[in-house]
Amino acid sequence: MSDGQMAQMGAVQVAVIADSPQVRASLQALVETSPALRFVASAADAEMLADRLAGSVPDVIVIDVEPAASNAPQDGLDAGHAPSALVLLIDEADGDWILDALPGDAMAIVLRNAMPGEIVASIEAVAAGLDVMSPEILARLLAARKLPRQTAPEMPFEALTLREIEVLTMLADGLVNKEIARQLDISDNTVKSHLSSIFGKLGASNRTEAVMLGMRRGFIMV
Repeated sequence: MSDGQMAQMGAVQVAVIADSPQVRASLQALVETSPALRFVASAADAEMLADRLAGSVPDVIVIDVEPAASNAPQDGLDAGHAPSALVLLIDEADGDWILDALPGDAMAIVLRNAMPGEIVASIEAVAAGLDVMSPEILARLLAARKLPRQTAPEMPFEALTLREIEVLTMLADGLVNKEIARQLDISDNTVKSHLSSIFGKLGASNRTEAVMLGMRRGFIMV
């Protein structure tokens, strides 16, 4: 077996959903230029992609989200075909479905006009279990979340310790558990324990939501 074939076997399997044939072709070409990625299928919508996947589940699905979209673009995928990692290409982060989608698994929300290298890096990041959002998108999402909650009573929450604030700040900087452990000179298990406590105190269900809630409650600054 050649080195190229072995690399392809270990590559991240990527599928694409895009209404435009030109966008599908462009994203396919982008994936195929990266030796770390392997293109597996594309379709105009989630149901068609599920048919083309024929029971297999890719590692990451890249979804080109139409500007007028009102529902989460992965809604058409049943549990048997939905990966835990999604990359959404959008124009603006102003859809309500984006807020509903955030508590899910690894996800990247990237502007359509992002550089090709940024899209490839986002695919690789979510495949590794990370969340990716540009500062511009994060700021818009924070603003969108504040609006409907201004009239609602604030739910009580428990204050974070100084160490937990340190961990949360590093989380906001994009550091993974091993990097946090190294910088704070603590074990990976201790980092996981701090993250579990942070999630519980903030009422967050993943790393992205914890960062957003931490910013909203003043523990970390944008």
